[in-house]
Amino acid sequence: MRSLKDRIRESGRVFVFGIAGDSGSGKTTISRGIRRILGEDMVATFSMDDYHSLDRRQRKERNITPLHPDANQFDLLAEHLEALRRNERIDKPVYDHRTGEISGTVPFGPAPVIIVEGLHPLYTERLRSQIDFKIFVDPSRSVKRLWKIRRDVGERGYETGQVMAEILQREPDYKLYVDIQKIYAQIVIKIQDSRFHPSLLDSQSTLDWYSVRLIMEIMEHPVSEVSMNIDLSKILRRSEHEFSIEFQRDDYYGKRVGIMTMDGEIHQSMISDLEKKLGESLGTDGMISDRREEYVNAIGLAQLILTWNCVEKLDYLLQEEGY
Repeated sequence: MRSLKDRIRESGRVFVFGIAGDSGSGKTTISRGIRRILGEDMVATFSMDDYHSLDRRQRKERNITPLHPDANQFDLLAEHLEALRRNERIDKPVYDHRTGEISGTVPFGPAPVIIVEGLHPLYTERLRSQIDFKIFVDPSRSVKRLWKIRRDVGERGYETGQVMAEILQREPDYKLYVDIQKIYAQIVIKIQDSRFHPSLLDSQSTLDWYSVRLIMEIMEHPVSEVSMNIDLSKILRRSEHEFSIEFQRDDYYGKRVGIMTMDGEIHQSMISDLEKKLGESLGTDGMISDRREEYVNAIGLAQLILTWNCVEKLDYLLQEEGY
């Protein structure tokens, strides 16, 4: 039986994932999880930050944030996505977050799967037409603030006060130009404080307990059977971690959706069938999830379910085209 990876390569198709959301919202975490599961050899990823049309100094002079459409090159990004879908290499611009400057170009792609993450990948109809899987990451204010401080202070050299001031300055533009994109998404990922350990949400904490809600368009085509294994005896043990999983159906911006809410941490054994199904589909040897720890938090579980959802859609699209 040919694996999904082989069928994608044989088809010559390039599939594009667009992951939208605010700065520091966890887009890269989701992107990294999809890339790890699908395979490094299959996926090329880039940030839409590279398509800023104004550098930091120019934005300051014009009193404009990176979230404003005028600070971004939507048409150039659309042209590049069109070229990548034709299996052509592009000269991608580069934005340096440390200096705030646009610093030349680098060769990029192509690859069977392209992931573009950023503030506006779903903003224009032309961009949306080039994206097969539209995902919006939507953490609560408290989670977003925590993650942005961790990243900008720890990785980009900012002071905490600078980061907080920028968060407040950006909020109006976020509501006007970024948040609206969730109405076009096929999957919305909402991330909130865990109800089990809400007091752990601070910039010094190393624990990552969250409540994650996956809002997914109902799939009209048949999907593979996958089960979750719950060992009731483990639940009663003193050492077992707290978790909850809930599912409901609803309408979301005119779309019929399934909503799965996960909180806490689950044991790796509970997702073994899901891992096995993904491994069989992709022809992947070894483990699918990141098994550095015995337990998987809600974000790790969401990555697996989201990727399984996309794999099922990929399989259906390829079957429709005869691959």
